Amino acid sequence: MRKQQFFILLAFLLFAASCFNDDNKRVLASVNENDLLLSEVLKEMPVATEDSAFFVERYMNLWIRKQLMIYHAEINLSSDLLDYEKQIKEYRSSLLIYAYQQELINQNFDTTISEQSVTDYYNQYKDEFKLVKNIFKGRYIVVDKLAPKLKDLSKWYKSDKEASIEALTDYCQQFAKEYYLADSSWQYFSTINEKLPELITEEKYFLEHTKGVWLEDEQYRYYIYIKDYQIKGSISPLVLEREKIRNVLLNKNKIQYLKQLEDELYQNGLALKKIKIY
Repeated sequence: MRKQQFFILLAFLLFAASCFNDDNKRVLASVNENDLLLSEVLKEMPVATEDSAFFVERYMNLWIRKQLMIYHAEINLSSDLLDYEKQIKEYRSSLLIYAYQQELINQNFDTTISEQSVTDYYNQYKDEFKLVKNIFKGRYIVVDKLAPKLKDLSKWYKSDKEASIEALTDYCQQFAKEYYLADSSWQYFSTINEKLPELITEEKYFLEHTKGVWLEDEQYRYYIYIKDYQIKGSISPLVLEREKIRNVLLNKNKIQYLKQLEDELYQNGLALKKIKIY
């Protein structure tokens, strides 16, 4: 059939489908006794489709190609077909179960994990939480070499006096290119090491033998203050492991929740006599 004739016939079919309720019987194409109904195509057609004829023709061509591939696959894989069908059935069952479980989790599962539960888990399995990188508490400041009061900065950046800390904070807000002053929080040393003018290759030695130091390149001076540190391989502090532990406990609770749901469905099935065991 020529293309012009196809579009004329298609326009008629689309018009007829909108006027009658028996469009389920209208066949657009057949491949080895499998029929493509016009109603199936119309269900897939987006509401805002501008060229309905093009959509139907493209859908029909893709459907024909797919049916031919399926037909020849069934012929050439006939010896293993039962295994494929079993796998397909199991895969479909797994998808349905997973979708149902996710829906139940989204609607009913309590995602609350108490801080006490996290702490208890950490204390019970503390030896399993090992640092994979060196960490430290301290300060990191980058200023232009021409910035004012560098002598004062050299005193403030490693001082724990309240007045010095206030002066340091005010100075950094005015003159620092970059700074980190939260010396009560752990952070990975590598986060600042990679910003230095020259990489410190012996991090362990540096942390063990350094309290305060500054480095410089052609334009900037880099101040580092080490208040506390822990070396790779030692026990990781809870603050760095809290989110990981929370996810472990959350996943454990999900498994328990789904197991409980499965048990309830089984008991309900027995009570309603939907299960028969011979």
